[in-house]
Amino acid sequence: MPHLFFEYTDNLKIDTKQTLLRLNEALVGSGHFDENAIKARAIKLDDYVVGTQPQARRAFLHMRLTILSGRTAEVKKQVAELLVATVQKGQAWPEDTQVQITAELIDMQRDIYGKQVL
Repeated sequence: MPHLFFEYTDNLKIDTKQTLLRLNEALVGSGHFDENAIKARAIKLDDYVVGTQPQARRAFLHMRLTILSGRTAEVKKQVAELLVATVQKGQAWPEDTQVQITAELIDMQRDIYGKQVL
């Protein structure tokens, strides 16, 4: 735990392996997560619509982090801001495209979450 889902539109050129590694390192650095517990994956979106103007050059990147319940709203906000700040650094963003970067944290109920490490 946690699980990081990194979704991005196909008009963004992102080195996903390197970006996921940087995000995992940031999560570990936050002091809230164990290094070997973070599971991250990237999902490139080929079919998407942003707004109602299909000719507009737009893109988005959304991160959803599911974590075990029990953390305060303040901690969750800090982690969401950390994810956004981390992904912004070191990327070559297209100059002619509006890019929206978002992050959300979702609680998984600790008392009903199952996990087995083999």
